[in-house]
Amino acid sequence: MSTPATVVLVGVRGFGAVHLADLRRLGASGRVRLLALVDPLVPPGPPDDAPLFPTLGDAFRAVGVPDVVVAAVPIPVHASVASEALRAGADVLLEKPPFARISDLESLLDLEQATGGVVQVGFQSLGSHALDDLDADRFGIGTVRHVRAMGAWVRRSAYWERSPWAGRRSLDGVDVVDGVATNPLAHAVATALRIAGFRGAEDVARVDVDAYRANRIDADDTTALRILAARPGAHPTVSAALTLAASGEADASPVVEVVGDLGTVTFRYTEDEVVGPDGVVTGTGRTNLLENLVAHRTTGEPLLVPLRSTGAFMRVVEAIRTAPEPARIEPRFVEVVGTGGDAHPVVQDVERWIRAAADRDGTFTDAGAPWASASRDAPIARLGTGRSGPLVTVQDGAGTSPSSSPRPFLHPVRTMAGVQLTARRPADHDWHLGVGFTVPKVDGTNFWGGGTYVRGRGYVDADDHGHQRLDDLRTTADRGAEAVTMRLTWVGRDGAEMLREVRTATVRPLDDTVWRLDLRTVLEPAGSRVVTLGSPGSNGRPRAGYGGWFWRFPEVADVEVRTEDAVGEDAVLGTTAPWISWTADFRGAPGATGDATILLAPGDDRTAADPWFVRTADYPGIGSALAWERPVRVEPGAPLVRSLRAVIADGRHPGPALRAHLSDG
Repeated sequence: MSTPATVVLVGVRGFGAVHLADLRRLGASGRVRLLALVDPLVPPGPPDDAPLFPTLGDAFRAVGVPDVVVAAVPIPVHASVASEALRAGADVLLEKPPFARISDLESLLDLEQATGGVVQVGFQSLGSHALDDLDADRFGIGTVRHVRAMGAWVRRSAYWERSPWAGRRSLDGVDVVDGVATNPLAHAVATALRIAGFRGAEDVARVDVDAYRANRIDADDTTALRILAARPGAHPTVSAALTLAASGEADASPVVEVVGDLGTVTFRYTEDEVVGPDGVVTGTGRTNLLENLVAHRTTGEPLLVPLRSTGAFMRVVEAIRTAPEPARIEPRFVEVVGTGGDAHPVVQDVERWIRAAADRDGTFTDAGAPWASASRDAPIARLGTGRSGPLVTVQDGAGTSPSSSPRPFLHPVRTMAGVQLTARRPADHDWHLGVGFTVPKVDGTNFWGGGTYVRGRGYVDADDHGHQRLDDLRTTADRGAEAVTMRLTWVGRDGAEMLREVRTATVRPLDDTVWRLDLRTVLEPAGSRVVTLGSPGSNGRPRAGYGGWFWRFPEVADVEVRTEDAVGEDAVLGTTAPWISWTADFRGAPGATGDATILLAPGDDRTAADPWFVRTADYPGIGSALAWERPVRVEPGAPLVRSLRAVIADGRHPGPALRAHLSDG
């Protein structure tokens, strides 16, 4: 018998437990020998298969470098663990998805070349013998024309709460991309690509992404993809329609439908079963990927899922990573089933729309799903220049769902060094849109978005949302400052014009690390009637009179919010003060993180009378409250004016240190 391959398993929990069971099986037959386990979050003690270490380096120093490292670790650390193993001299079995960024794939391919090591990616379905049968046309379907991945699974609330990175597009400024097509149902996409002959990144010309979320997560849970070949005619059409918000209580078998000139087969990849054109079910079996990796080391057997062969899949991941955040599915199309950790959303008729999208080799939008939309935000102006691009981008808001009250807004807003200071449609509040001006209640219409606060009942979902229509936009430049002026009409749910607004944002760079943003709005009734502006605070909710200018920050850490007399959310909330500062480590956008300080001050006496609204615990945001405890009347011929001045600086600064930048002198 040959010498067993030595193995270190990194990651004992989650899918790591499946690998551990596999290692026990192979160990019993003498094919592998488990040297060590690595998991920083598992306390010493069980499991007792091998010594447990907190880091891979600790394991190497204690037991030596193994033949193979099996990595079942969170997506954000795939690249670092695989790199450490290759550099030490081990081969790697890396769980799917291989990475969150295609640049990590390219770097690791270079490292494979430099070290002579190999990486096998854990797409277990690609070990199925059905793939060989399909390649050889043993089912008699002729030339393959269409390959369609379809999956309808259920993921409950507890699934998204199992780890900090679950359901995230990024975490602490690091890409994660943990969505339906890139992780839970990634096998469906990877298998469809393999059957269609897509291997390397160079095989893919374009990926059309139609992504949505029914859960309160950053990433997508209901997504359709169309994958186009770099060489037209070289590959069949490939599409995928997938959801984690299905109607069933249990996961249905995901399938890859293969359509040929002479017939269609359905591959149930989780069971290794193929339903032939005649309806006969054939079980095919599969090759274990760790066994295949060991055989590659000992006999030169070809790897079934070498790293380079996942390039086409990584083009899909990259397309999803760089696409706009997934659109929220309107609540009226979603039913929440269960409670607590068992709660899960069900998207209306989602299985039917999965089938319809597949039949079109397209997207949910192509199929006409009522909750789908092709509308996405478009940048309509850019102001100022920092070291990484514009300081301010103005978005038209076209990608906002109706219940989030569509409106133009500023996003991203960046420091001179490029730190991103705004969030757009975060999972906790889809209706929070960068920097903008809006009000929760205008004569019964919700222009803020989300639920409407009703005295005595709390927040309720109501069909009462309006939108801000952009009628005109002009940009100007003068003496180093750049400005955008928008003329807007606030349109009620019934289509009635309620308010007219002139909104101006002016950007003025001050030095290499500091710039100033001046915001001003002039609001008046669209007709001859008085218009009343309100808030939850004016309708009975204590300390929640938000509405007016509002700035939603991305994920932050080490927050300090203060005025000249108060520090912290509880002390600052609802106070009036000549300035308020927010200092934090901003972590919302990969490649655009760091410390920054924003100093806000009223731009006129009327705004100076408005209390400051601030949130640090529930979410990070700040603004001036127009109707804190009482509604505000806007009368014809007497426009409402509100203005703010913001000093934006890289680094952490005491509020008073930036006050000199508030003046024009």
